[in-house]
Amino acid sequence: MKYMAICIKGLEDIAIKEIKEILKVDAKKIIDGRLAFEAKEVKKLIERSQSLVKVYENWGKLKFKELDEIGNFVNKKNLEMKKKFKISCHRDGEHVFTSQMVEQEVGKVIDGEHDLKEPEEVVFADVVDNTFIFGLDLSPRLLSKREYRIKVCNQSINACIAYSMIRLSGYKGGIFLDPFAKDGVIVIEAVKYKKGKVNGFDDLFHNIRSCEINSKMAGVNKEINLSRTDIEWLDTKFKEGEVEQVVTTIPFPSKHVVEKKVKKVYDQFLYQLKYVLGKKSKCVVIGQNMDLFKEMLSEFKIVDERDVKTGGLTQEIVVFKLR
Repeated sequence: MKYMAICIKGLEDIAIKEIKEILKVDAKKIIDGRLAFEAKEVKKLIERSQSLVKVYENWGKLKFKELDEIGNFVNKKNLEMKKKFKISCHRDGEHVFTSQMVEQEVGKVIDGEHDLKEPEEVVFADVVDNTFIFGLDLSPRLLSKREYRIKVCNQSINACIAYSMIRLSGYKGGIFLDPFAKDGVIVIEAVKYKKGKVNGFDDLFHNIRSCEINSKMAGVNKEINLSRTDIEWLDTKFKEGEVEQVVTTIPFPSKHVVEKKVKKVYDQFLYQLKYVLGKKSKCVVIGQNMDLFKEMLSEFKIVDERDVKTGGLTQEIVVFKLR
């Protein structure tokens, strides 16, 4: 059976690696954020994936110019749904038509009983720029949504990005640290991937409380050391060179946070990293407006940089280590 997977743009390699690990099959990037693969079944992938947003059956792919080309393409498939169904369209890019217009175009050429309120099946119409792919939706509830996220920090990140950053760090179960833990998504995803000595610190009490609630909901609270700790005290929490991976969301300059204040945080963070981070260990950070931070990495070596896009927001991941 042919399948499609949606993942975070810019992190396709991590998703390909995870599909290989779970299903033992090779996936291929066909466009940004879309992976094609063949497998006998995908139940295990849907249950275990931490990198994927959605999985659906691949019934066909088309390069198009006009909306009616999509309808003609689907019509040639002579499809008839046996159960009550609806069409759901995800559209990414600039188009002269809306997602609802795509749903109507596809729906009118598929036989069967339409039910917008209580469908038993969903046909997913995926439109990315001038590419159309469609098929049976196997994950109507987005896989990127985490039921454990009861408390959400407005500066936190998508769970799939958090997982991918963990993989970029090379984490395999050692001493792991997120010094700006916020709502705990990074440390929770780390433990869900592989148990180790995982530490989540934050200087705000309400953030640590959010971490406690979310980690308990995820059933991993006993696997994470949570502490209200300012970054200037990191060298009292770890031995020199003891931390094997640091993965975190850093503050960044904005209209609400002045550059001078952010620079002070960066100075202290990097000073502490020079002590606690192992010589061959990696630090992975994500944020916006990262030029200032990268300018301050003179005593570190950048080994990877990537832009990641979710919901119209572009963020930058920087991976670095000690020189």
